Amino acid sequence: MQKIIVNINSNGKGYFALEVRNKTIGHIVVELAGKELKVLDTVVLVGRYLPLIGKLLLQGIVKYARLHEFKIVAISKFVQQSFNSDPASYADVLEKH
Repeated sequence: MQKIIVNINSNGKGYFALEVRNKTIGHIVVELAGKELKVLDTVVLVGRYLPLIGKLLLQGIVKYARLHEFKIVAISKFVQQSFNSDPASYADVLEKH
């Protein structure tokens, strides 16, 4: 069983983590500032699984952003590449600078 854990503290710093069988296997560091959710860094314990784990984490972040009407600022290279590969799927949540 897998689940996405959202942990954002009162100063806006936090992370989205992917847990499988109660073990964290990857996380994405975020910072919330107003209505912008900055996606800072993607960390996966086993690098070869970055595409799979990163995609699951990104799906959780996008779902959260849509639910709360946040715009995502992609700073993480992995997230930038994901957004660039399918911009239409993320157009409603992607902050354009």
